[in-house]
Amino acid sequence: MTTRWVAAVALVAVCSLPLVGSALRGDPPPRCAADGVVLASDPRVRVELDAGATHGFCCVSCAERFLDARGAAAERVLVIDEETGAPVVADRAFFVRSRVVTEPATGDRIHVFASQRDAERHAETYRGRLLTGDERPFAQTDGDG
Repeated sequence: MTTRWVAAVALVAVCSLPLVGSALRGDPPPRCAADGVVLASDPRVRVELDAGATHGFCCVSCAERFLDARGAAAERVLVIDEETGAPVVADRAFFVRSRVVTEPATGDRIHVFASQRDAERHAETYRGRLLTGDERPFAQTDGDG
């Protein structure tokens, strides 16, 4: 009887290890909804879909690819201003494509600014250009947010 008891306890202990490990690790870090890159802080882009779902992304390019692949219309897109770290509705933001990589995992080079002056300064300093018209990320959402 003792051998069976020890075997049962050992089996329960082994089977509970994944649960204990998961509890000790805590919540997993947030990840980009498009490519799974671990987000160091809050997402750089947050997309709110018509259905009420919200998705976070590591960069502008991931968010655009996600929306294109799903054929989804965004109710609202929030981007993070590089100067202040504050969220800005995408249709009010200024976007610059420059030589500076914003997300090493994707190679994205699109920068976000709340101020046109900051965007132009970045473009001049880092050999970039302000994106306008249809080049602007999330152009399909402009005016909706």
